This record gives sequence, C-alpha cells and structure tokens, in this order.
Amino acid sequence: MYMDGLHTQKEARLSPLQVVRVVISKMDVFDSCLHSSLQRMNISFKLREEQKQCLENVFNLRDTIAVLPTGFGKSLIFQLLPCLMQEKLQRQEPMIVVIVTPLNSIMEDQVSSLKSKVISACFLSYDGCVVSTFDDGDDEVGNTNEEDAEGKVRLPTSMSLSDLKNGCSNLIYAHPEALQSKEIMKILHSRTYQERVCAIVVDEAHMVGDEFRPSFKRLGELTCIFPKAGHIALTATATPTKIKDLAAVLQYSSECVISLNPDRPNIYLEVLTRPPNVRKYEKYDSLINPISKELCEKLVDFPVTIMYMESLEALGYCYQYVSHDLKEKQYTGEAIPENRIFAQYHTDYTQDMKRHIVNELTKETPKLRLVMATVALGMGLNAPSVTRIIHCRPPTTLEEYLQEMGRAGRKGQQAEAILYYNNSDISKSRKGMSQSMISYCKNEQTCLRLQLVQHFGFNHVVYSGESIKCCSNCKRVFSRGLLE
Repeated sequence: MYMDGLHTQKEARLSPLQVVRVVISKMDVFDSCLHSSLQRMNISFKLREEQKQCLENVFNLRDTIAVLPTGFGKSLIFQLLPCLMQEKLQRQEPMIVVIVTPLNSIMEDQVSSLKSKVISACFLSYDGCVVSTFDDGDDEVGNTNEEDAEGKVRLPTSMSLSDLKNGCSNLIYAHPEALQSKEIMKILHSRTYQERVCAIVVDEAHMVGDEFRPSFKRLGELTCIFPKAGHIALTATATPTKIKDLAAVLQYSSECVISLNPDRPNIYLEVLTRPPNVRKYEKYDSLINPISKELCEKLVDFPVTIMYMESLEALGYCYQYVSHDLKEKQYTGEAIPENRIFAQYHTDYTQDMKRHIVNELTKETPKLRLVMATVALGMGLNAPSVTRIIHCRPPTTLEEYLQEMGRAGRKGQQAEAILYYNNSDISKSRKGMSQSMISYCKNEQTCLRLQLVQHFGFNHVVYSGESIKCCSNCKRVFSRGLLE
C-alpha cells in the first residue's frame, strides 16, 4: 500500500527486504510526528483512518484527491499539516499551508475556530474587481491596472500585509482569484514562502471546472509554483470522471485517490411533487403551510431546518407567510430580529444578519429553528444541529444535491432530506439540468439511496436499517407489502 512512497533512486535499488524496512521506518517516522502534532494541537480523539491516510500522503509528498462525505472532518486534515510538517522537517516554527476555498463564510468560520490553537490563520477575501484597502487603512493588496483586475483582497484587521509577507500566518485561506493577483503572486514566489510552504490544499475541489469561477481552472499553477510541497484536493462529491479531470487540471502526477462511499445512512431521503409553476402562489403555499404550522406548534422544539428556496420572490413570500402565522410567537424574548426563531438568508442580506445566522446554526442548541435560504447559505457550513434539509426545487446536478443535503445530521443524529419538484423544474430546457437529476426525481420504484451512490461509482449503500426508514421509495414498497 505504501510502496509508492519510495522516491529516491537509491531506494529503488534496494532488495525487497530492505524496501520493507524502509517503508516501516517511514511509517514509524510519520506516526511519531503525527502523535506530537496531535498533542500540540490538543486533539485527544482518534483520527479516522482516511484522515490519517490523507495526512500520510501529504507527509510523503504524494499528490492526493480525497473524496470524503460531508461532515467527515476534512478541515482537520489541513489544520494539522503546519505542525506535522514542522515535526518532519525539524523546523523551529510551524510551516505554512495555503488553502484554496470558494466562500468567505468558510474562511471566516475556520479562522475564527483556530483562534485558540497553536497555529495562526488568516484569509484573503475576494470581492470583485474593485481594489480595496485594509480595514485598518494601512496596506493594500492589488492595484488599479486594468490588466490586473483580479479583484480586491482583504485581510482581517489583525493581519497586516507586512505580516503576511513575513510568513506570520501558518494557515492562509484564500479565494483562487486572490492568489492570482500580482501582489500575492509576488509573495508566493518569495524566498520565505518557497522555503516554508509545505502544502497546497484545494478545498471544495468540485468547484474546479465551475464556469462561474474560472480561476479554479488555473490552480495547476500553484502546483507548479510549489513543486516540493504536498498537494491535496478535498471534496465530498466527485464521480470517477471528475476525479480524472481534477488530476489533470491541478497537474497532479501519479495521484493517489482516497474515496469513501458518500452514503449518509442517518439521513432519510424523500422526493415529493409540488404544484406546477403556473399556479405560483398555490405552489408556495403548499410548501410553506405545513412547515409554518409545525413551527407555530413546536416553536423551540421545531427540528432545526434549512429550506432552500427557488428564488428571492419565493423566499420573501414564505418569510412573510411564516411571520404572519407566528405573530408574537416568532420571538424568544425581546421582539428584535436576533431573537426570531426563523430567518431568511440570501446574498443581498446584511453581513451582520448573515453572520448572526451562521453563528446560530453552529450552536448545539440554537434559538434559530428555521432558515429559508438561497444557495448563498453554502458549502462548508458546520451546522451540527440541523436535522432537516428541504429543497423547494431540485438543484441541477446530483453533486449539488449531495453537497446541500449533507448539511443535515452532521453529528450522526437522525435527519431527513426532502426534495420537491414539478415537471418544469426538471425540464431539459432548464440551464444545467442533468439527466441524473431528472432520473432521481422521476424514480418511483427503486431505492433513492442506491441510485445516489451509484452515480458516484459505488454499488452498495452504507445504510443497513429498516427499509421504511431508508427512503420514500423503500417506505412505499414496504407499506405496499404490508397491505398485500
């Protein structure tokens, strides 16, 4: 399993017995370094085998693509790398890891969670084509040249540009657009970074190839800039074909693939139809009425739910519907927005309220019970209390669906994913609509769970419980059997 860790010509000339001894020696070194790193990071729980495999691959400089289920703990892998590689290289201070990730919310959440750790972290925020100064008004990254209109990069007030240049941060979270600005490129090519960057991580790697984020297609440049560093791409969703495409775009050589069955056995899957689009308000009412009534009845005991809406119009309508239903019961305590037990989340919402919603969802027992959202409430959200995901309209691909439904049941608790559709929703004329998504929605006979994992190259499910708790199709077949 570990034979491909033999990199030198000298090792290649060893006898089989000597090869075994070298491999065992390398494993001992890795285990020792990992043990020290876990102690320094104050991590007392046992790592999962796949987490350990990923770390060992980076440790031995094997280009790696890891496809691991949502909620698996992928972030812990790269958070351990600065200390792990410091131990390996016997340096006086932790190494630097660059993490490419697509959303500010992911970066802010992870940087905030690392405040009490022995490693430091910062993020480079990309907001568009306007050059921005830092919040403290001192330094700025980027310039106003049209040829370098790669966007604006913002650092937290606690991190200055000079600190960044001097390598004061061990984990640097960044949008791909930020890393391609001239100023940041100069920093990456500097002696400090060439000597101290030990790994390049592409998080949410399924974004590579996304037509809306073309900078993801250029991430192979980072692999070339840091040829002596470890390289790893992480995602929860990738078909065998996508894995091959990833390896090519990222310029990985002899990549090692670590892939787990994406089945989430604690999530019940259900597909339901909804009224056609021509009956717009009847369609909205059919979706929000049962949810609003349940929320009104259960209040703080309502299962924490994210409800993905099809449009801002639908979101606004449903939000007002719930507000009218609950009246004074919508608050826990003083009647202020922060005390509402339901909320709306979309791109144009205020940053303060979006931050409040994300903070609430990260709590074990949030006051907030229902969030009606667009896909802006997105990837990497660590919301352990969410037990229900409702899609009022299907995404266009099963990859998107698996990502979004995977935000439920992250602690392993029982959860459910409910998907509504009508014929217009799955029309081939809808931009980006995939045949696999159409087939999933129209499937009324076979197990939805099996269909989902087969799309990602697996022929069996992890779920082993009662068929009635597997999916709506299995439940229907089971109930029909009882009647017969």
